[in-house]
Amino acid sequence: MVEAALEGLYGILQWKAFLLMMVGIVISSTLVAMPGIGSKTAIALLLPIAFTLNKFEAICLIMSVWAVSNTANSITSILFSVPGGGGSQATIMDGYPMAKKGEAARALAAAFTSSAIGGIIGAIVLLVAIPILRPLVLLLGPPEFFMLVMVGIAMVGALSGKAPVKGIIAGGLGLIISMVGVHIITGLHRFTFDQIFLIDGFKLIPVTIGLFAIPELIYMGVKGTGISDLPLGDLGKGRRQGIKDAFTHRWLILRSSLIGVWVGIIPGLGSAVADWFAYGSAKQTCPGARETFGKGDVRGVIAVDAATNAKEGGSLIPTLAFGIPGSSTLALIFGGLIIVGITPGRDMLTKDLHLTFSMIWLLIIGTIITSILCLAFTRQLAMATKLRPTLMIPVILAMAVIGSFAASSRFEDVLIMFAFGTIGYFMRAGGWPRPPLLLGLVLGPIAERHMWTSVQLHGADFLWRPGVLIIFALLVVCVAYPMFQDRNAKLRAQETEA
Repeated sequence: MVEAALEGLYGILQWKAFLLMMVGIVISSTLVAMPGIGSKTAIALLLPIAFTLNKFEAICLIMSVWAVSNTANSITSILFSVPGGGGSQATIMDGYPMAKKGEAARALAAAFTSSAIGGIIGAIVLLVAIPILRPLVLLLGPPEFFMLVMVGIAMVGALSGKAPVKGIIAGGLGLIISMVGVHIITGLHRFTFDQIFLIDGFKLIPVTIGLFAIPELIYMGVKGTGISDLPLGDLGKGRRQGIKDAFTHRWLILRSSLIGVWVGIIPGLGSAVADWFAYGSAKQTCPGARETFGKGDVRGVIAVDAATNAKEGGSLIPTLAFGIPGSSTLALIFGGLIIVGITPGRDMLTKDLHLTFSMIWLLIIGTIITSILCLAFTRQLAMATKLRPTLMIPVILAMAVIGSFAASSRFEDVLIMFAFGTIGYFMRAGGWPRPPLLLGLVLGPIAERHMWTSVQLHGADFLWRPGVLIIFALLVVCVAYPMFQDRNAKLRAQETEA
């Protein structure tokens, strides 16, 4: 293993391979950060070039775009409340309020630092987990996957602040919206109203941009000032404070990274779930988080960015060990690797072990380089929050329209964005939490698919499988723990008053 590790490191440090890795990092930090573009589009554009390269060079070019994309995705989420990709939606919850308070530099620095640490933790877990987790992953079936998704839906209460009933209703609305399209079992059209563009359902990017970005643009235009309501102060100090925050909350980064790794290991959950799982867990476990999360708490930014970057290491485990892509992006990379002569599966743990180590080294080195580059430009990025609305609104709106259209190259998605923008505006004005709606939309199809498969394989008996019962106990804890916290908080408040 030592020999394979050294060979993998030597392979990606050759000048041409390293240069191609830097090209991938630059592409990921610019093109991928644009809302809706995503790493899949960038990788698809680079695959024809990768066919002409050797194995190490192809790995450095196409995998570097994917490996560091989550770091760049946080930029627009924090500055403009526009998610750069599926894994940066929860970053908006506390990152954008921090930008509005003049703490953009601190939020960006905390995001970049926690992303680097999370990426390193994910790579280390990938290194040690393949021989350990293989039997565990093989034991999990559709019933266990269904219950894990139910745990995610249980996070709705944690994301709803002091309005749990409104959160449950919003989450239910998200589940209903997720049913639009073709039924996965019968093939029947549901709630499409004979509209062809609704056959595929609502795409996540247009809905997310509509719910979070459009309402903020409306409020920015009405307010007549920039994103930040307060002076930016010492940007260098804000950057230093953000880095310090990440190391101060190192145990939160570790917990969130492990959550991200676990989500990554499970094929089909993907980045659109890891950030919400980590955010919900942090909100339930961090002291005082239920009062401060959603209002500009740096811990919300740290938890999300650590989890989304660590997830990449976890998602490589089923891809390399079993030939099961852990996400849709990795499915695209999977095809590219096969074309250049790399076959994920048993060979990646035996004769091609050096290639596996090259990917681990790439996760570590690429994440560190990207975070350093982003930290170097934190000052310039933070200054964007003071631009006038007359400059900001057209640019952000153009990014939103392009991002929505790029999701599937359909003009109807732009209309969907504006429709959900209207819904998001009234939800914001009425004090209704928007994250539960988005979480219901994300988890609805996954839950339905695993439920149908479980019923077909085991009938109602799937509810009594040992793995299902263990995860159900975890579900009970997720629901009961916030109630226990609220009860203790009320008792402490009564004691203080007395």
